[in-house]
Amino acid sequence: MTPFFRSCRLPLVLLLMLSGCGTLAPYEGIARIPPTGTVEEGPRVAVCYNALFATPEAVRRVAEEACGSETIPKPVGQDMRFNCPLLTPVRANFVCTPG
Repeated sequence: MTPFFRSCRLPLVLLLMLSGCGTLAPYEGIARIPPTGTVEEGPRVAVCYNALFATPEAVRRVAEEACGSETIPKPVGQDMRFNCPLLTPVRANFVCTPG
């Protein structure tokens, strides 16, 4: 085993472990619970994504699919929580409003 290979083993193993934590494509996640007393026009949906790789259009498309054809996703916020995996740390929250 070459010295170069020995020095690269740990970073390679860590990279492989991280790659199993999530995908880079946006996908439906668990929506944030609205504050007490909030009245919304429809159900909430969430989209987990990586801000470096996902376009706003891709995030919106996932939200539209999650809401269904009869509603329009209205953005109500985003956060960085542990509800989404490591490689897709941003969660965008939408309310599915009648269209």
